[in-house]
Amino acid sequence: MNLTKLRYVVAVDREGSISRAARVLHITQSAVTKAVADVEAELALSLFDRRARGVVTTAEGRDFIDRAARILSDMDQLVDDARTKRDSRDRVLRIGIAPPSLEGLMNRTIRHLVLNHEAVRVQLRGTPFEAGMQLLRQGDLDALIGPSHPLSPQTGLRSEPLPPLRACIFARKGHPLTGRRLQGRDIAAYPIITPDLSGPHVEPILDILENLEDEPLRSLHMLENFPMAAGIIERSDAVGTVSVTYVQSQAFRTRFEALDFDMGAPVPMALITRGEMQPSKAMKWLREALEAHPPTVPLTPGMSLLAETAT
Repeated sequence: MNLTKLRYVVAVDREGSISRAARVLHITQSAVTKAVADVEAELALSLFDRRARGVVTTAEGRDFIDRAARILSDMDQLVDDARTKRDSRDRVLRIGIAPPSLEGLMNRTIRHLVLNHEAVRVQLRGTPFEAGMQLLRQGDLDALIGPSHPLSPQTGLRSEPLPPLRACIFARKGHPLTGRRLQGRDIAAYPIITPDLSGPHVEPILDILENLEDEPLRSLHMLENFPMAAGIIERSDAVGTVSVTYVQSQAFRTRFEALDFDMGAPVPMALITRGEMQPSKAMKWLREALEAHPPTVPLTPGMSLLAETAT
């Protein structure tokens, strides 16, 4: 016995007629008749007395049909509850940024996502890359944005490329280092602020520190809060690292200058997600926001970083 046949039987009881039940169910009368006969045969009892103008439920059939109606109602509620929870899950988007110092790159992306989709609820967290991958695998994150790494097909994860991340050293306007090509020893002569030593472009920073006689790591300010670091750099001779995304903004140009120092090759970036068959609506909206406002913006071909900041 299956739920479909039970629905047909309950419909006949409610309508008092096989023909009317067929119209309500949008199926043929013969299909309803067969379903009733199959259930009666399986139960070895008559559910209905056939009359000239319809059917009347028998005393034995009454108890069975009432219980069947309750079961069907419970099943319908179960399905509705599952759909409601799925709709709720579809609205929530848990995004990891690796490393945490790159959270600021997502400002325009998240603003676009939230302002254009009122239903979405964003939970953004910074995380070291390996920790973020573990959170993604165990279902505690829906997406991870960070440096691209080769993924094995067995992980069940998918990597979608984003524009590469390029960083530079920056300082306040009028800093003694502006206007000339710099070497590591030039940078090392001034206080250096960096978000951490685990993120992208850490190698150029370590190369700069090799020019110091003292213990290198004790010569750094490590501040993940970029507004805090920027406030210090604007008011002192300290220098720091910043992404080209921010360097190309008007807000940067009015306060700072990019220094002419080679920070190495751009770092490939990616959006990493679980290889789900049916992505949520919120995930689709995130991809649209990333396309409209990518967190990293490559340099214009043929133009140097300093030329870009001077325009």
